[in-house]
Amino acid sequence: MTDKQKSRLVAPSILSLILPVTLPHTSAEQNLRPCKSHRVHYSEFDRSFSDRITLRLLKKSYKIPDEKEEQTSPQGTKRLVKTAPDYMKPEPWTTTVFIVAPDAQPIELSFHEHGNGGVQVQWLSERLLFARVWWGRIVSTDLILDVEKSAFLYREMANYGDLVQPCQ
Repeated sequence: MTDKQKSRLVAPSILSLILPVTLPHTSAEQNLRPCKSHRVHYSEFDRSFSDRITLRLLKKSYKIPDEKEEQTSPQGTKRLVKTAPDYMKPEPWTTTVFIVAPDAQPIELSFHEHGNGGVQVQWLSERLLFARVWWGRIVSTDLILDVEKSAFLYREMANYGDLVQPCQ
């Protein structure tokens, strides 16, 4: 191979290393939204999920499972017991939360066919309980339950799709 032939091979190789550094960014990179502009989108509760969230009063004699996660309310007047599914088994998964108070019927709050993000519950007060159930990796339902009335005060869908999009 002559020197002239070698230089013809080397020149394109050097250019291929230099050009990507000197060319401007692609338009796709320039159109990325700032990360701080991403947000969670809340919307009205989707009624198609109604049958996947069940709430019922139990008999006072009902035996609440005691081997699972337990939380007491802020002042200790009520407690909840959460039984989570075995995520090593195939879906569908169900998580059940039992709410217990002295001299009151226990409440069973169940979340059926949820995603592997599971269910988070947290006492807000002696009367109010917050829950978030993940239906997949992007959509959840947030709710607030009045445990004394056994009624939902708040239910909304949350869509986290923005948070998984590329940003700069």
